[in-house]
Amino acid sequence: MKNQLNRDLIEELNESNNPEFLDNVNAKIYDLISCTISDISLKSPFIKTDKCVLLPVNELYTGAVSQLSEFTYFLGVENPQIEFNSKKKSNFWKNLWREFRASWRLGKKKYKKQKNTLSTDPVDKYNLNDFKHDIVKVMADYLNQTSVIYEYTSHLSIVGIDDFGTNVRINIIVCCYDSRKNLYKIYNQRKNKYFVVDFGNRFSNISYKTKTCGLIYVDMIKLINILYSKNYNKIPNQILVESLLFNCPNILFDNNDVYKTFVNVANYIRLASPQSFLSICDGSKTIFQDELITKNNSHLDYSKIIGMLDNFKY
Repeated sequence: MKNQLNRDLIEELNESNNPEFLDNVNAKIYDLISCTISDISLKSPFIKTDKCVLLPVNELYTGAVSQLSEFTYFLGVENPQIEFNSKKKSNFWKNLWREFRASWRLGKKKYKKQKNTLSTDPVDKYNLNDFKHDIVKVMADYLNQTSVIYEYTSHLSIVGIDDFGTNVRINIIVCCYDSRKNLYKIYNQRKNKYFVVDFGNRFSNISYKTKTCGLIYVDMIKLINILYSKNYNKIPNQILVESLLFNCPNILFDNNDVYKTFVNVANYIRLASPQSFLSICDGSKTIFQDELITKNNSHLDYSKIIGMLDNFKY
């Protein structure tokens, strides 16, 4: 049995967010990061304020948040030394050859590797982990004692009711940045390599669609996020949602009628060929070819969105 999705419900959901609260939290984060980076730059020769970039990357960028939304940012630092130092050098073959030669010389005697003493251990070079540790140390001085900073492999999470309000979790992904190509590089310690994030034309396309269709484009992203989170208890991949709506013809968007627009775009997304939806980041790829969507199987969100929209009675 299909669920009834009437005009009143759609209009109420569209007005359910508090944009002032969103702007307030966002402004606090920018101030916090700005002060933190400024302090670190006075003590570190590798960190410069004009070489650090803070970018909201999830639904926070468009403001299409729901109750399950988190405040997720990329904090990119542009420094070739940090990028180089963060990646571990692999000495597998060198170590294997050294052990083989030692075993050959010693015959049947068991070869034991001599562990370096503390005095002969090389000093670690400044890398992304060091930068992340410094951020935690400095940032703690600016936060209320009730706030908590969680440090993970590649990102930080901050929770603090007194600083940011209720139901707010802030994620800061610390990564390398290339301003020439506008690329973000997230280091994966387990694989010992960088995952390169190229948003391509995403932000310019969002701006273009908003100018040509109005803020109703953002309202549609928000409505899909809210309905999806209620159905699946999670937020869908934002580049996927933005791409689906970006591919909807402009004529379907009516700034004077939220309900009519939602029915129009919902039916278009349901009935159009899946292969016709191109990525908002790269128009030469479909939504099933863009790694920013397919990574972590986020492309499966497409089937869930279609299933959700099919389950509504308009």
